[in-house]
Amino acid sequence: MTVQTEYDRITFSLPHSMNASLDKLKKEMRISKSDIIKQAIESYLKKREEEKLAQAIDLMAEEYRNNNELTFLADLDNEDFQ
Repeated sequence: MTVQTEYDRITFSLPHSMNASLDKLKKEMRISKSDIIKQAIESYLKKREEEKLAQAIDLMAEEYRNNNELTFLADLDNEDFQ
């Protein structure tokens, strides 16, 4: 987990059932609700960054497959030099 030196206080609403589940998890894990929520958000943000990176890789791979200028030198590797 990333160490932060400054914090912002935010307020949001949860459905009662979700809050009850969060209370139960808090007791099981013996950490604060705030820490659970921070960990969940960190996990979500990391997942989103990984998804964005995967999309960029897919776009780059498609461009490489379809752009002859990018593959020109690779074609030379397949030629038989004697």
